[in-house]
Amino acid sequence: MTTPETPTRRRPRGRTLVIGAVVLAVLVVAAVVAALVLPGGGPGRDGDRRGGPPGIGLTGGFGEFDELGPGGDRPRGPRGGGWPGDDPVLVGSVVSTAPGSIVVTPDGGAPRTLRTDDDTRVRGGGNAALGDLAPGERVVVRVEGTGDAATAVGILAPQARVAGTVTALTGTAATVVAVDGRTVDVDVAALGQQPAVGDVVVLTGTFADGTTLVADGVRVLPRAS
Repeated sequence: MTTPETPTRRRPRGRTLVIGAVVLAVLVVAAVVAALVLPGGGPGRDGDRRGGPPGIGLTGGFGEFDELGPGGDRPRGPRGGGWPGDDPVLVGSVVSTAPGSIVVTPDGGAPRTLRTDDDTRVRGGGNAALGDLAPGERVVVRVEGTGDAATAVGILAPQARVAGTVTALTGTAATVVAVDGRTVDVDVAALGQQPAVGDVVVLTGTFADGTTLVADGVRVLPRAS
């Protein structure tokens, strides 16, 4: 006796395609929202590391302070987070360094000696240790404690930059109109590639006297024709 075959059920193909399309749409929307909301997503901003057109400011972001804690895995101090935030900070120029201390002149203030220890982290400008910092170098210092007990938890030496158009060039002195409209004097003597008037450039360096950017790097952007 022959047993009749049980018919195979087939899921409607149209329903499968609809469900797949809905799932794909949800994933795309979630990705777009994450890109706009999460840190690092969305359009870039001047002077930060999100890739926006830079004006005149600091390269990188102060998010580098996130790793300026013991062992590089957790920031020191009661707040337990990166900078900027509520952590006490000092901004100024390095006077000198020595084992266990750094002397910094805060902007508008008198020189101040801060303690350092084995957990003090140094970043930025090619610096990796306290002894790498040079007199006159600009720094942002995250401080723990007060008075004579104040200790430098993290030291960031940011690099200055300007992006804009070279409008004048006399010898090694260049004038750049930044993308935000400000006019910046730039010393280009140390550059191997000298920019020309009309070039759109991104220059990096330091503000040695507070007004003139002493350039140590340049990128000339292609001109529109």
